[in-house]
Amino acid sequence: MNLNEFRVHMTSYRRAGDDEATSLKDSYLALDRLHALYEKFSDDERSMADQVLAEWVLSADEKMRFDAIALINDFKIVSAIPALQKLAERLMLSDTPGAPYEIKKIRRVIGSLA
Repeated sequence: MNLNEFRVHMTSYRRAGDDEATSLKDSYLALDRLHALYEKFSDDERSMADQVLAEWVLSADEKMRFDAIALINDFKIVSAIPALQKLAERLMLSDTPGAPYEIKKIRRVIGSLA
């Protein structure tokens, strides 16, 4: 499986988990499923997953970013630091109410990875 196919697979898996989470009113279901999926990946699959998660960090979708940041933090994905830094810079220019809190969380994650 190449990176593009893997990206589609992970995104579809996340979307299905998110849809089910919404219907069951279980906000952490998608994250729990992604966590279990990541644990099953081989080293090569984890490398591709790490790239996909770094892409998700820069998504406009807050729920996707939340899942990516949580997985990056849980699995100590150091290669995602540049994407986290880029997101922090972008959020510093944002006027959304949650931006300051997300910046604090990102800085905390970066600190734990460095």
